[in-house]
Amino acid sequence: MFAYVDETGNTGKNIFDPDQPDFFTGALITKTNFDVLHGKTLQSISIRAGVPALHASVVGMGPVENAAGDILSLLKKIDARFFVSRVEKRYLLATKVYDIFFDSGENPAASWSAYNIKPLKMILCFKVATLITEQIARDFWDMLMARNEKSARQKIPGICEALLAQVPTLADARSREVVTETLSWSRDHPEALDIFIAGRQAKNGHMPNMVAFANLLDGLEGFSKRWRRPLRKIVHDRQSQFEGSLAEWHEMFSNASDEPIHRPGETIVFQKVAGSTFEVSASDDSAGIQVADLILWLFRQLLSGKRLPPASGRLLNYVFKKGYHSDFSFDGVGQQVEEQYRQIMATELTPEMELVAQKMIADNEQHRRRMIAAYEEDGLMPYQRPPLKLTGEDQT
Repeated sequence: MFAYVDETGNTGKNIFDPDQPDFFTGALITKTNFDVLHGKTLQSISIRAGVPALHASVVGMGPVENAAGDILSLLKKIDARFFVSRVEKRYLLATKVYDIFFDSGENPAASWSAYNIKPLKMILCFKVATLITEQIARDFWDMLMARNEKSARQKIPGICEALLAQVPTLADARSREVVTETLSWSRDHPEALDIFIAGRQAKNGHMPNMVAFANLLDGLEGFSKRWRRPLRKIVHDRQSQFEGSLAEWHEMFSNASDEPIHRPGETIVFQKVAGSTFEVSASDDSAGIQVADLILWLFRQLLSGKRLPPASGRLLNYVFKKGYHSDFSFDGVGQQVEEQYRQIMATELTPEMELVAQKMIADNEQHRRRMIAAYEEDGLMPYQRPPLKLTGEDQT
């Protein structure tokens, strides 16, 4: 199995560009080496369309429409698949705010259940997102991108105060309580939070490019399992700013442990695309990347409200039928949470279930207060402490 990857929407550190609110990574996925076996065919299609190469954003709709029918025939012949990963930059920032301040492993005042139980985490993250004004967003991003740790930490109290000023807008009392406790502790302990990483390549990990790439690897792993074929190679369009980070993340995920990690309501396996290689290539040298570029370009045309001509529309329709989409956005994740947990949220609690839930809440609160007191004694964060030894009753 082979994957040819292109991306669009890169604004670097400026994630507030109103003209590019989303970042997309797209992949053409084939069972054979597309570049080797079909590169000359695509070149012939390009020449018949009147252009030397199909760089969609350069040649425009005319040549793309002329080539679309032949490309569709080729993709059907090889049974191609597709994956598109969207990252909404505003949603990414909201998740970063939540991870920095509400991680119960790094903030002893944070609620364990509101960070480690996925539906509760997603719901509170959405609520916290409503508190983030334009100025808070920019101040927070400046903190993440700060060149030295001292200046980064100096920004924490002001950011927390600004968020706390918005807390009264939250509709329910329990959310106001949890958010206030968490942000107040963060404001008063700026020395404690793990907010700073040095070096440009390390900071790249915050960027939409890397989140989209991680989602892409997850999607490719899914294709590999469904096809029962190992991924041989990822060929990625050349991106000088992120090449080192992309290669590093590929190595990290492909060599991670394949042991499942069980968390409340979900199981996670960090290993993705084991045994594959990663290389970068100019699109002129990769027919597969040119196809991925063309598909992404058509997709963005459609999202912008433009009407696609017939052949291009049929091509994109085929992509939708044969593709998967990871939507890391308020709408996409919100819909996923709604579908996944609708039945749970609609279920009436029995008195017995309420007692269990109340005990869990009380135990979590007791644990939270112990962690706060322990930090004041020795300065250690919760993740730095040995796991709690549960009694039989606690385990039940």
